[in-house]
Amino acid sequence: MLRALGIFQRATADQLWRMLRPADRHDRITRDTLNALKDSGLVRVETRLESGHQLWMLTARGHKEAKQLLPGNVWVSALRKLEVGDDGEPVTGEGFHDHAAAVTMTAAVLTGAGFGTPLSWQTEIGHKLPYGYTQYADLMMRAPDAGVPAMLLEVDRVNEPVDDLVLQRCLP
Repeated sequence: MLRALGIFQRATADQLWRMLRPADRHDRITRDTLNALKDSGLVRVETRLESGHQLWMLTARGHKEAKQLLPGNVWVSALRKLEVGDDGEPVTGEGFHDHAAAVTMTAAVLTGAGFGTPLSWQTEIGHKLPYGYTQYADLMMRAPDAGVPAMLLEVDRVNEPVDDLVLQRCLP
């Protein structure tokens, strides 16, 4: 669980179940594990999505432990700091949670379909292009033996203008 959250930043119990324990009939073991990790101070619930699912993330302590558990060639996502407003309530970037959940669900579905393992995936990886331009892929699957990108995915939720998406696809 910690390794998967280290890679994907955010995930629901359902997504982690699909990715890590697809042979189980339901996500009960996954939810129990997340609650045990929460009691240990390694993960926390960041928000509840419109779907009703809780979105889990690492705490600072869990992020440090995830880094130690992941192989050196696997990029660990940056820990997004919890921002609190004047009223003491968490302030979130609009659309960030839903997008992070969509990226994780894409990886979970592809992993369940036999494309890679959770450790094959990385998120928000920059690829330098000519003229100093860097393109970031929402999701990248590495070839397990070679360690090179085998699949780059943009998970769009209709929040980017079409001309920006087309420009990104047309750059060499």
